[in-house]
Amino acid sequence: MQPTAYTDAAARIRDHVRRTPLVPAAPSPRKGDVAELWFKPECLQVSGSFKARGAFNSVLSLPEEVRSRGVVTASGGNFGAAIAYAGQQLGVPASVCVMTTSTELARQRIASYGAELHVVGAFWDLSWEAGRKLAEERGGALLHPFADEATIAGQGTIGLEILEDMPDVDTVVISIGGGGLIAGIAEAIKQRKPGTRIIGVEAAGCPTLFESRKAGKPVMIENVVTNVPILAARATAPINFEIIERCVDELVLVPEDEPVAAAEWMWKNTGLAVELGAATAAAAVLNGHIRLAAGEKTVVVLCGSGNDGLGIKA
Repeated sequence: MQPTAYTDAAARIRDHVRRTPLVPAAPSPRKGDVAELWFKPECLQVSGSFKARGAFNSVLSLPEEVRSRGVVTASGGNFGAAIAYAGQQLGVPASVCVMTTSTELARQRIASYGAELHVVGAFWDLSWEAGRKLAEERGGALLHPFADEATIAGQGTIGLEILEDMPDVDTVVISIGGGGLIAGIAEAIKQRKPGTRIIGVEAAGCPTLFESRKAGKPVMIENVVTNVPILAARATAPINFEIIERCVDELVLVPEDEPVAAAEWMWKNTGLAVELGAATAAAAVLNGHIRLAAGEKTVVVLCGSGNDGLGIKA
């Protein structure tokens, strides 16, 4: 996408989302580590995650006559909550299909914002098919949570903020579900600072982009066994894959037993309650899956909030 897509998105959503800060992880959580580690806490974002950026950009990009008929989406939880919140704030009817593995907290958020909630499908693509049928029946706009230019541009505003706050950033670490978050951030940053290293992190039980990169094209992961359902997108889309291939330098897999411990570490040491998707990115750094040099300025994007790694029931 053109650089203006990201700056236009930033202007469009500015009055509807929070500009999250960079938070230093000082002292370093890795013994003997002299890299500079920072967190970008999108867990503090409205509706609980970075998804609010793409949701508002998507809804506000619709023509008024389309928007008035309502919006429909399918989600692991966070994009659904973001669309529900955007619909509440903008006066747009919203319907959300979520996976059966979505957290109770995500469902409560969606319902609390006044959206119509449907729980259907063990995997995201099954929920998406249900949402597509619902949109056809209702006549509403079907909004994709990660394979859509407006959504990607909205997520990319995180990259613009990172560069504004830390122009000399060396490395940015981002978790991957369907690929919309990393695609937006990676392209927005690479367009302005090509030398920045972008690292994507997946849960080992759902290595969608890892396997797609090996195959040279998007592939479907049939056998998904992951403790991180928010990242359980069995396939990415061509738009995301193309940007990731062009802009993401490395892909890292995190063992399934590590995100819970990382979420606990984040809560105890930073006071941030992050979902397991965010904890997966943190685990990649905390447990040394990413090699960092002395003085390397590294930002870990904490994609959303949650209690699924803390043993707390909603």
